[in-house]
Amino acid sequence: MPHVAPTVGVRPALVLLALVAAGCGPTGPLVRDAPDATAAGYPDHSVDQVIGAVAASVAPVQSAAADGDLVVDGPDGSQSASFSFRARLADSVAVVVRGPLGVVAGRGLATPDSFYAADRINRQLFYGPAAAAERYVPGAGSSERLAQAALGLLVPDAGVAWSLTAQDGLYRLVGRLPSGAAREITVDPALWRVVRVREFDGAGRSVGGVEAEAFDTVDGVVLPRRVRLRGGGTTVTLEHRRLAVNPPDLRLRFERPADYEAFPIQ
Repeated sequence: MPHVAPTVGVRPALVLLALVAAGCGPTGPLVRDAPDATAAGYPDHSVDQVIGAVAASVAPVQSAAADGDLVVDGPDGSQSASFSFRARLADSVAVVVRGPLGVVAGRGLATPDSFYAADRINRQLFYGPAAAAERYVPGAGSSERLAQAALGLLVPDAGVAWSLTAQDGLYRLVGRLPSGAAREITVDPALWRVVRVREFDGAGRSVGGVEAEAFDTVDGVVLPRRVRLRGGGTTVTLEHRRLAVNPPDLRLRFERPADYEAFPIQ
């Protein structure tokens, strides 16, 4: 009979999946800290122009690496740790989470169809289909979307019938998804970055979202220093201390431990 992971046991895995990670220092000054209504063409862009501009702006990023600190606030309390994050946006995200004195607490890997999170402290392995991870970590149901969210590289889906409004130097897109849920996306046209996503269920209840702020220019690309992922009653706050875009030595490493107690998550 398969094991069923207890809720409290998922917390180390949640920290891992929150960054399923070592980079070079960011270059350039802080780009922007507040809305700027003088962005060229604002407020007259169309939906297609907004989506196209965001997509073109993030397109140079094929992979990325980051070091930083994270805090996970959830129903069972708060946890903090440091992390190393490596992402090949097309297919894989790997993370290492470290506790006090830099001791490795665990490692994780997310791919398009599955995830693995090894809790080294308790010698436990959590694994399952990618969709199951979404219950514990906002955005983790897709390795590509998880990486895009953690790095502030989300792009509005071109297949959604968005309504577009402009206010305070920002664009807001609101649309209904095929599932019946709704999504609200805020785009900063001075950066051409998604700075906030709010998710709603079919009844209009808020069920999660993403916020990105404190943007820097890193290797010629605008990236946020701080990202918050919300969902399932949990908020994961990432503080990126170091970032690198398309690092030449990117390595995604994860070995499934054979001697850990395994907990499948469906």
